Amino acid sequence: MISPKLYQLQKDIASLLLDKLEKDQITIERAAQISKYVLQALPDNLTDEQIDKILPSLDDHFVELAGVVHQHLKAKEELEKQATVDQATKLIHQGNLDQAVKLMTNHMQQKI
Repeated sequence: MISPKLYQLQKDIASLLLDKLEKDQITIERAAQISKYVLQALPDNLTDEQIDKILPSLDDHFVELAGVVHQHLKAKEELEKQATVDQATKLIHQGNLDQAVKLMTNHMQQKI
């Protein structure tokens, strides 16, 4: 079964390609090349973790995918940030200020 994350990514790419075709920004052949590449790079059996590893390089071959890749990377970053904030808030309410600071510091270091 295809994951919701993969489904949304494929849907966003299909929408992008259709939009670019309608505006004559790409040719049918180019859209077909991109579609073939996406289907090979993102098979239906991928886990969310595998998608996260593949996503940053998805637009390396086709610059047209950059907007969708950026959108999904930004969404992933926001989810991670919110999870860190939620966990830090919980730690602070438990009186574990040092752990909360360490958690937030680790989060910021991972972004660098």
